[in-house]
Amino acid sequence: MLRDPTLPGVLVASHRACWKQASENSIDGIRACIALGIDMIEIDVRATSDGKLVLMHDATVDRMTDGHGKVSEIRFEEIRKLRLKPADGGRKATELTDRQVPTLEEALQAAKGHILINMDTKDPVQERVFEAVEKAGMADQVVMKMQEDPAVPALADSKFASRSMFMPVIFACDAKMQIGTFCTRALGELLPRYARYHPVGFELNFENPAFLTPEVAAAARKSARLWVNSLKPEQAGGVSDATALEDPDGVWGKLIGQGFTVILTNQPEALLRYLRRHGLHR
Repeated sequence: MLRDPTLPGVLVASHRACWKQASENSIDGIRACIALGIDMIEIDVRATSDGKLVLMHDATVDRMTDGHGKVSEIRFEEIRKLRLKPADGGRKATELTDRQVPTLEEALQAAKGHILINMDTKDPVQERVFEAVEKAGMADQVVMKMQEDPAVPALADSKFASRSMFMPVIFACDAKMQIGTFCTRALGELLPRYARYHPVGFELNFENPAFLTPEVAAAARKSARLWVNSLKPEQAGGVSDATALEDPDGVWGKLIGQGFTVILTNQPEALLRYLRRHGLHR
């Protein structure tokens, strides 16, 4: 499904799993997405101080658990004692759930055979993550990604980029970016340079709609899907989930019109309903 960009329809990817029904980056969140018929989950992976791979978006455990401190400075046995807050946590979430911080292996097993995974590695552990993916027999179910020039050794010499369903993460350059962050002003020139990896998609992050021209979109879609994050205006050509419920045509419809066939959202149920109404989802 994901490997064939010519197939009709649009895929729904849920940001940090279906956290509104459970907890962000939780096993219950993964199961909720499966039950809803969502196509793909996005999950975040970090390494503990003793090297265990766990699901956590932030560098610290503070927002999502009853603990404090950096994931990289806490042993797994201590993280395992923590309890997740509901939904997306935060200071206002004073209650706790019975949910624990999952390991990568637990997340893979919960998803295996049921739902695609978009793997967001917050630490430079892509090779270790892909080893776990291959060990679980899920190389055809997990999208690996990286934001780097296609020629850098971290990507060019990697195993995961050549053996996985790989997707480059591409940002349009702007004045707010940190020095040294990989980005581009010439999307049409950059995309063909990733051909050696046979990417299944291109994740594009941009605020100015002119960054993606119809010509570039058409050329890219011959070999890969176009992926967009409808989370913030600066990631999705000036539109976002903030107004999608009131004006889905002006947000999701606009993005689909630009050529995107995978949309990452915090509103997966609403997006799924929208796509089905328009005959864009099975």
